[in-house]
Amino acid sequence: MYNDRFCSEQQESCFYRVKKLIHSKFPAVYRFFFCGPPFYIRHFFPILVTLGLVGGAAALLIPSNTGWLRQSGLSGEAEQKSISDLRLHFLYITGGIIAILTLLQTNWKNQVDRQKVEADIKKNEVDAQKSERDHIRQVQSERRSRYAKAVEQLGDEKVAIRLGGVYTLVGLVDEWLADDTLTPENQRKEGQVIINSLCSYIRSPFSLAIDGNIMAYDGINYDMPPEDYEGDYRADQARLIDEQDTRISIFKEISSRIHNENLSINNQKYWNNFSYDFSRSVIFYPLRNLYFSGADFSFAIFIGDTSFESSQFLRRTSFTGGHFNDGIGFNNAYFNEGADFSDTTFEEGADFINSKFTGCVNFGGSFINDMDFSKSYFPHNCEHIWQFVMKKYKPETKYGIASLIMPNNEAVTKILPINSFLFDPDSWDEEKQKYTRVSEPAKPIEDSDAEEEKTN
Repeated sequence: MYNDRFCSEQQESCFYRVKKLIHSKFPAVYRFFFCGPPFYIRHFFPILVTLGLVGGAAALLIPSNTGWLRQSGLSGEAEQKSISDLRLHFLYITGGIIAILTLLQTNWKNQVDRQKVEADIKKNEVDAQKSERDHIRQVQSERRSRYAKAVEQLGDEKVAIRLGGVYTLVGLVDEWLADDTLTPENQRKEGQVIINSLCSYIRSPFSLAIDGNIMAYDGINYDMPPEDYEGDYRADQARLIDEQDTRISIFKEISSRIHNENLSINNQKYWNNFSYDFSRSVIFYPLRNLYFSGADFSFAIFIGDTSFESSQFLRRTSFTGGHFNDGIGFNNAYFNEGADFSDTTFEEGADFINSKFTGCVNFGGSFINDMDFSKSYFPHNCEHIWQFVMKKYKPETKYGIASLIMPNNEAVTKILPINSFLFDPDSWDEEKQKYTRVSEPAKPIEDSDAEEEKTN
């Protein structure tokens, strides 16, 4: 196999050198034989006619007038037969050459036709790709136009138009994530741009929200305006309700995609990994029964009924530097990767009853009035921070000690708020639908010391 290939390469090299020599020495001959289609194709008809004439003339003249190519010494009938046979051979040879030329011409024509077909196919593919690219650009341009219009709708005075803008923007995120013409990185990038616009709307100020005397959410309205209220009280109430509904709808739409069994796993992954920057927002509406993923509420101000009851935080959430002006409830909340409440101020009581933390917690903030962590769960494998800074206020939250016995009979002891539990996040029993390694409720430190003395 190697020798055959080597010989073939040598032959090609020799042929190339011969062509080069002819090209340099005899350019006219080179053009005749090697430029464009083969010479027998370019001059097919003249060659065919010439071969016919030459072959016919040779068949007629050579056998009769010469002794070439036939046996000598014949006479009579034998000589005539020899002449006839030679003529037939000339005709056969001429016909064979003409047949070969015809086959070569047919083969060349087929090759040209095939090349044309292949060129047409390639051109059609290029045209199709260009059309596809043009279509993609058109679709993406149309999305960006809808995005710009939807952002404008968020600033409209009518709540219905603002809500339409919200739904359009969220739908556009889904479209970008489903666009398989983009790389995953670009899908996320386009989606994040829209998420940033929605978060920016949440962070935008709303003057009526600062006035806590206008109303409470959930239809609990103040019938009479406060004394010295300036402006149209009823109209301001309606404006505040509309704005609450608009902003809540943003959180609900995001929540429905962070946790939605009807969405593809890929889309849920993107929605879970977007950056949600609500820092320095003024939150004046409840956010109950929602899903959050890595939400940043740092330095946000919470006014009125801003409960997070029964909400789930799927990635670590930050409330660093936040300020809760009124009572806040995190009852039945679930923090999948812990939370950061460092330097957070609670002007009124805060309830974390039956809340669960599967990650580390930082409560190094200012707690004002009572904090209730009854039946809340904290993981055993974290060093939780309970630096309740008093400042000029006195927090009434009390600490206790909870001990958890691990499978190796080792005891893990942590300082927790009283009546809260220490648990092993890896002990979830799917059949029983509960954690199987849970400590007794944390007891006040003085009670724990007394029990230890009795044991000793």
